[in-house]
Amino acid sequence: MLSNNNASLFRQFSGYAVPTVLAAWVYCMHSVISGIFIGRHVGADALAALNLLVPLLYLPYAFSVMIGVGGSTLVSRLLGERRERDAAAAFTQALWLLAACGIAFALGIFCYADTFVQWTGARGELAILAREFLHAYAPFVLFPTACYALELFLRIEGAAKFGLACLIAGGIADIALTWWMVGHMQWGMRGAALASGISQALACMPMLAYHFVKARRVRPIAHAFARPDHAWRMAYNGVSEFFGEIAPSVTLFAFNHAVLRWLGDTGLVAFAVVEYMTMIASVTMVALVQSMQPIVSFERGAGNAQAVASSFRIGIAVTAGFALAASGAILTLAQPLGALFVPDSGAAQALLREALPWCALAFMPAALNLAISGYLTAIEAPLASMIVALLRSWLLLLVMLWLLTEWLGPRGIWMTVAVTELATLIASIVLYRTRGRRLYPPASATASPAQPLL
Repeated sequence: MLSNNNASLFRQFSGYAVPTVLAAWVYCMHSVISGIFIGRHVGADALAALNLLVPLLYLPYAFSVMIGVGGSTLVSRLLGERRERDAAAAFTQALWLLAACGIAFALGIFCYADTFVQWTGARGELAILAREFLHAYAPFVLFPTACYALELFLRIEGAAKFGLACLIAGGIADIALTWWMVGHMQWGMRGAALASGISQALACMPMLAYHFVKARRVRPIAHAFARPDHAWRMAYNGVSEFFGEIAPSVTLFAFNHAVLRWLGDTGLVAFAVVEYMTMIASVTMVALVQSMQPIVSFERGAGNAQAVASSFRIGIAVTAGFALAASGAILTLAQPLGALFVPDSGAAQALLREALPWCALAFMPAALNLAISGYLTAIEAPLASMIVALLRSWLLLLVMLWLLTEWLGPRGIWMTVAVTELATLIASIVLYRTRGRRLYPPASATASPAQPLL
């Protein structure tokens, strides 16, 4: 039986987790359905070309996660300390950072599309398809840069359901527009890019408007840069999530080149399908961890050490339980899901049967690493959190990719993630034991008692 305090924390966690996970699933479902339309109506080459672009397309999202997670953690803590004016100033600075990043990415992608395509290794028809997508998508990059962060701030405001409704509406719009532009109008990659960009704009703009019109605690203010250190603090505190989210930009680039080297275009198609099929498990685990973070930050700001520890236990238990269920599901549903994307490619489906057991093995250690890293971010120990993110997403992963492929050939590609997550888990446990007791911010001694977020 849960104690009254733990039951209250679990209700708060559920209040965050349900809309957060549903939002993640909406994102996944419209991405997966878009992939199915592209694979079936434009062709397997288009699916492979889009996968080559993923490293570039992850960059705006990674900045959104960094500013959103770092900013929401800071704002939650300031609200827990009853520093409402500072919380509003920090949010306003976050908006300016998101706008600057989005505009810079849009200009860079539009002006240097050919250069980016060359870096991916795309040649011939793949390069043509990739360039067509980037030129159509560039004007909309501001919206994916801002969308995820705005939804995180809505949760703090207590408007998580509104954020979820915006994401659901955007997801439905993406599916409908992709069907019309790709399936009906036969606009190919240009249609896929326009559908994605327009749908993200439709999701983003109402969330921004809510903060200006209806929000009471998390809303922009004038003269927000009296203390510019808020911007630095949220970027610094979110840097581990940034490295975790930007990792696909580096690792997918390396994986794509390894797949092309060992398995050719067919392997690239199979790898793209693996990414789609594991996406929902990955983003759900991230969503569960991010549902834990504002509760930990708030209770830490309020000086409730026992509640901080209980919140972490709830988060890690739920995330690990989901990982176990996802491992069984992906093994059970692998064959029918693979046929949805590439019904006519027996070679790609054979590669999927070899790859997916290794993906399933990686889920449990990945869940534990994510939970520990997210907890370290929530208690504002970003260096320790960044070490976990760097190991599992950059340093150790790339080393393992090189070692295992040189030793075992193409099979080493599929083993890399599982081996990396297991090795990183050792470092995560050590960092939790040494840094995970850092419960109070410097100003918490003067903070007055606060009410729960939900």
